[in-house]
Amino acid sequence: MRPTHARGTDATQIRRKADLAALGVSDERLAAWRDLQWATSLIMGRFARDLANDDLTLGEFDVLVHLAWAPDGVLPLRALVASMVTGYQLSRSGLTRLLDRMERDGLIERTLNSTDRRRFDVAITDRGLEVFDRVWPGHLDGIRRYFSEPLTGGDVMVLRRVLARLIAVNEAAPQPG
Repeated sequence: MRPTHARGTDATQIRRKADLAALGVSDERLAAWRDLQWATSLIMGRFARDLANDDLTLGEFDVLVHLAWAPDGVLPLRALVASMVTGYQLSRSGLTRLLDRMERDGLIERTLNSTDRRRFDVAITDRGLEVFDRVWPGHLDGIRRYFSEPLTGGDVMVLRRVLARLIAVNEAAPQPG
C-alpha cells in the first residue's frame, strides 16, 4: 500500500505548502518525487527478496555485478564504490564488513594496487563468478517483470530522457558538506 504523507495540523500543512512554493516545488513535483521514491523502494525490495533466495544481499550482488562486468574482473576499490547502486548507503566500516564477508565466502579478493600501494583493487574470484552466473538470469527476469514489462516503449524513452537529465545535473553538482 502506498504511504500517505499528509500528516500534521492544518497550520503545518499550510506552512509546508508555503515552504514548497517558495522553493518552486509544486504539489505535482513533490508527488512525482514521492512516486519515484516509492517505485524505487518497491522494486529494490523485490530484488532484495529474490536475491535473498539465492543467499545474497543487494550489496553483495552490487559488488559482483560490477566486478563481473569489469575488464579482467578487477576494479580499484574507489571505482567499485563509486559505481555501486548501494554504495552511498554504506559507511566505510559497513563497506569493509561487506567486503570482508565476501572475501571470507570466497566471492572476491582484495589486493594492494600495483601502482599505488596505498590503494586496493577488488577482484571477482572463480567462485564469485559462478555465483553471479547462477543469479544473473533470475535478476534479469526480475528486471523484465518489475520494470520492463509494465512500461511501453514510449514510457522507456521518456523515462530515459528524464533520468539522463537528473543524472547529468546531479553528477555535475558539487557534493554538499
